[in-house]
Amino acid sequence: MKKNKIIANLFMALAMLSPTVVLFAEPVATATSACQDFGAFNIFTNSGASVTLSLESALNSAINNNIALKVEKFAPELSKSAIEKEKARFDTGVSADFSGTERIGKTISQLGDLGDSVSNRTDASINFERLTKSGTTTSLDLSVARSRSARASNLFATRLGLSLSHPLRKGAGKDVNLVSLRQAELDLEWSEFELKAFVMNLVAQVETQYWQYYLAIRELEIVKESLNLARQQREETHRKIEAGSIAESEEAAADAEVAMRQEDLINAESKAVSTAVSLLRSVNPDPENFWRLRPELQDEPTLSQPEQLELDDHLTVALAMRPELAQAKLLNKKDELEIISSKNGMLPRLDFFVTMGKTGYAKSFGGSNPKLSEEGSYDISAGFTYDLTRGRRSARAELNKAKNSAAMRKEAIRNLEQLIKEDVIRAFIEVKRTIQQLTATAATSQKQLEKLRVEEVKFNVGKTTAFQVAQAQRDLTEARIAEARAAVDYTVAITELLLADGSLLERNDITTTSY
Repeated sequence: MKKNKIIANLFMALAMLSPTVVLFAEPVATATSACQDFGAFNIFTNSGASVTLSLESALNSAINNNIALKVEKFAPELSKSAIEKEKARFDTGVSADFSGTERIGKTISQLGDLGDSVSNRTDASINFERLTKSGTTTSLDLSVARSRSARASNLFATRLGLSLSHPLRKGAGKDVNLVSLRQAELDLEWSEFELKAFVMNLVAQVETQYWQYYLAIRELEIVKESLNLARQQREETHRKIEAGSIAESEEAAADAEVAMRQEDLINAESKAVSTAVSLLRSVNPDPENFWRLRPELQDEPTLSQPEQLELDDHLTVALAMRPELAQAKLLNKKDELEIISSKNGMLPRLDFFVTMGKTGYAKSFGGSNPKLSEEGSYDISAGFTYDLTRGRRSARAELNKAKNSAAMRKEAIRNLEQLIKEDVIRAFIEVKRTIQQLTATAATSQKQLEKLRVEEVKFNVGKTTAFQVAQAQRDLTEARIAEARAAVDYTVAITELLLADGSLLERNDITTTSY
């Protein structure tokens, strides 16, 4: 996976700043393999299994297996469902009904006789209705009725009708009728930016955890070496005491130094396991037992720079790529749609409608077909519907609310832009600081190493104490850890800068199809 452009001559540049710059000479694999035993904190003992991770494979595993990311992926799908629901408003609807009635009663003839009255009726209809984006509702109806009585044979009536209703003021035009659909589409974009922001933070989290675990392993290795060195120094002190070259009081300092190193080892082992668990939780190689796989790292911090390290360039990129700024602008567009809807709500309802139909009658169903080319029964009606709420107080309140919300959103966007610029500037400064820190810690480490050698020589000739040697050993250990931390801090600072300007995914060649 391609991330940053590696600056091959950066070492030379740092060396020009200070000739004492020392890069990591030992690969991480050596440190990891040397620290497989985490003492009492070794939770990997039961399975004995391990997972080898490069930074690239760790990111891929997180994108494919992280459960929190799987949860976030549902949000765009839910938004797509909302869009389909809004589009369905403009689909053609079909409705049909069928009914039958029968009536049995009594009638009196002109002669005064009481007789039976029997009649029955069957009705069937089908309706097609569709709302257009302009607001027009079109309805096509086909109905068939059959009536029969004791005194008359079957009579079939078939009607074909067309109805149109079109708003002239309130609800007229595509702009207002598509507001809810456009808002649903903006919600989809918002959820996609939300997913991108989550993935970007997940990538930054995995990279940071990867290097934190690397640092924890390096610290554990350094502390183990320091403990071994303290033990050697204690043995050397005991030999000198037995030889009579130094006082017995020096033994207490040597023993105390070993005890302190053992305390440091316990803390380092605990920290290494804890950071391993955090990394495994994000990478999630085994969802059921993610903590049982001991991570073995392949990569080590590389002195690299992003393709651009100019502050103005990063600020420009941030304003174009930060997901939360894009989300804020989408919300501003939704506010503008609300203004359109609210303004339309101020208008009175004025609809034009027309209904036309032609009916055919016959003693048979086939003969009742209403032929438009022939004379026969027909019906037509047309008119207007007008409706206005006096004062329109509710509509005015909605309009004022929409306008104020849009104005507030614009100011919020300006504030967010400033916050984003501040994030980028802080991240940029941190990168610059860690570059300088690399040089400083490397020089300090070399000086502390030289200081320890001098103290050891002086101790061998009896010109210093075991306490002074132990102090020099502690200083060297701290310097070596600081040197390792500086390299990790620089690598993490680059990640934070790319996270701040919103280009972290693109720099890692991670696209929307990746997740």
